[in-house]
Amino acid sequence: MKKDSSYKERSPFKKRVFDIFCFLLVALIISVTSLYFTNKDFATELRQIRQPKPNLFYIGIDVSQTIKPDILADFKDALILRLKNFIGEKKVSYHISIFGTPGCGKDAITDIISTRSPEDPLSFSWRVKRRIKGISIAGKAKGDGDETPLTTPLFCFLEKILTERIGGRVIILSDLVNDDRGCQKQYAFPLEAIIKFGMNKEGQIIFLYPTPYLAGRYNTLEIRERLLKKQQDFIFNMRRLRDKGKMRVFFYHIPDDPQKSSNFLRSKLEDSIPATLFEIIWERVSKMIDTIIGAVRG
Repeated sequence: MKKDSSYKERSPFKKRVFDIFCFLLVALIISVTSLYFTNKDFATELRQIRQPKPNLFYIGIDVSQTIKPDILADFKDALILRLKNFIGEKKVSYHISIFGTPGCGKDAITDIISTRSPEDPLSFSWRVKRRIKGISIAGKAKGDGDETPLTTPLFCFLEKILTERIGGRVIILSDLVNDDRGCQKQYAFPLEAIIKFGMNKEGQIIFLYPTPYLAGRYNTLEIRERLLKKQQDFIFNMRRLRDKGKMRVFFYHIPDDPQKSSNFLRSKLEDSIPATLFEIIWERVSKMIDTIIGAVRG
């Protein structure tokens, strides 16, 4: 009898919990339905839940001198750790390029790796890890009189890869500042290439961007403000295209605190280059959450 009495005492509480659960479930369904019909970004991300596992990744790395060497080092370590997860998976391929080496336009872009995921750790170490470790911030040769400009051909780089990789997953480390001063041909914001890339909704661009790094005599308030404005203008233009449903693009700012940047990059590369079923599901859910937050913020 005591057991039955105890059960009866708990029943109203359980019923209350059940009612709250049902209310939240109905509210969630209504909210998701509303967002699906009123928010293009959310509708696009919701449809991507059924998208097959991504097996082709394109990684672009900005090696211009406004990238802090510590950030580049953390990114390389995080990228190697992430790509290790695909050893032995023959269906997975990745292409890695750097931009910002001496030269103008395409001359300042270098392909580092284009391969299927190696079949064993030794092959990975030789064909992938060694080459990623060898990436460094670009600089001019000293004492040889070479006047080849150091540029940041972001617009040229985007025009090139977005034309070649329609429907692919593109991950780019860059401060988002285009600088091709001193070049005979200067590239404009690659609107046409971006729109063509965005027509295939399976494609997406993920930018991991730090605050522009300045050292020595270049570390002035005027230069810093100019670079930050270029960075924000680029983000604004890309997000405006996203808001019009022209493309899928995501921006993640790398923390300035060196104690946080390493873990941040590992986390974001895990989301951007998912290897397990759980990572794939979480990546797609997080993209939907990002679009909801973006809609709330306006």
